[in-house]
Amino acid sequence: MKTTHSRRNFLRGTGACLSLPFLETLARADEPPSTQRFVCMANPFGMIADAFFPTEAGLDAALPPNLSAWETLRGKFTVFSNLDHGFNGGHSATHAFLSGVRTQESATMPDGNVSLDQFLGEANAGKTRFPVLNTSAGSNKGGACELSWTRSGVLVPAIQDVSRVFKLLFVDDSPEQAAARSKRYERQGSILDALLEQSKSMNQRLSSRDQAKMEQYLTSVREVEIAIKQEQAWVHRPRPKVGMPEPKDGTVTQQLPILLDLIALALETNSTHVATVEVPGGFDAKGVGLDAKGYHAYSHHGKDPKLMDGQRRIEKYQMEQLARFVQKLDGSGLLETTQVLFGSGMGDGSAHTNSNLPILVAGGSHKHVAHAVMSPDKSKRVPLSNLFLTMAQQFGVEVESFGHSNGTLELTNRRSD
Repeated sequence: MKTTHSRRNFLRGTGACLSLPFLETLARADEPPSTQRFVCMANPFGMIADAFFPTEAGLDAALPPNLSAWETLRGKFTVFSNLDHGFNGGHSATHAFLSGVRTQESATMPDGNVSLDQFLGEANAGKTRFPVLNTSAGSNKGGACELSWTRSGVLVPAIQDVSRVFKLLFVDDSPEQAAARSKRYERQGSILDALLEQSKSMNQRLSSRDQAKMEQYLTSVREVEIAIKQEQAWVHRPRPKVGMPEPKDGTVTQQLPILLDLIALALETNSTHVATVEVPGGFDAKGVGLDAKGYHAYSHHGKDPKLMDGQRRIEKYQMEQLARFVQKLDGSGLLETTQVLFGSGMGDGSAHTNSNLPILVAGGSHKHVAHAVMSPDKSKRVPLSNLFLTMAQQFGVEVESFGHSNGTLELTNRRSD
């Protein structure tokens, strides 16, 4: 890499990628409009297979009980079988769901363990007030998704209160607050500039190992610098006004439908084009009429029929709320330009496996088939990152790889054996 470019020119150029020819995968009926959107909802404990995966492949596959709310959306979503990242580790591997890369191997990857939401947010930076809106329906106590990761390997915390999400999206700062925020951004920018200048002279005296550590640190500093400049540009711009009253915080089952409504409004008002919604381990089982066992306890059912029934009920609630969200997008005309991903880094929460992850994609201009079955043969395994690469390309990012992808993904009505 040439070193004659200025740092700011380099930062402006970091989003440049190789152009690719049009690929007839997840086929588009027409070239999509310029504004593309992406939403991911995830949980930390996976799904019970018999209530999530259809037993047949194709557009007309009968839907299992937990997908009954999706019947009216047939042709607008696809459940995928036999997609995963090819590794195990139980809870310790779930953090790699949206990146396909575990933190311990991130240093060997060209994009680190950047998650799909952050990757798309980089491509969309500056176009909306929030390049990515990372949220959670409540506290992660009891099990965290650890869903979003920056290019430098920093976990992005999710906003856990719907009241705060609402204020960030739709409540303007006072003039005094805006002025103070602007001064704070200027001061932070000056500090970052000083840090970067000091590191240049220090770097010459470091060992090669320390230089690598310093470069990781500098990457984090550059990410902060970019984020500050993006936020600073929006400080004095008024937020959109919506008819929704400010919501009250509550339990997960109280907050999840409100949060999804807020995300829909955020997309409609172009406040963001990329959002994540975590269903946390602090899910309140009482909210779906169950005994006060924790979500984690139900997920470790050990094939006990009563616990499995409880887990199915928890999972059905999640799928019903997501179906309602997708129907809302469909009704507002946003579904064709919004790719909605549901999944988990855990396949079977009781067995602690990370294979055959529960994956559902709705919306976008994909050619949906209700149930797409990838080959279960390990020698023919299709990486989940292939789906992520395909979604990134439809989002408009000119990129030829993501995570451990080895190509893009083509849907089929036939079982892939």
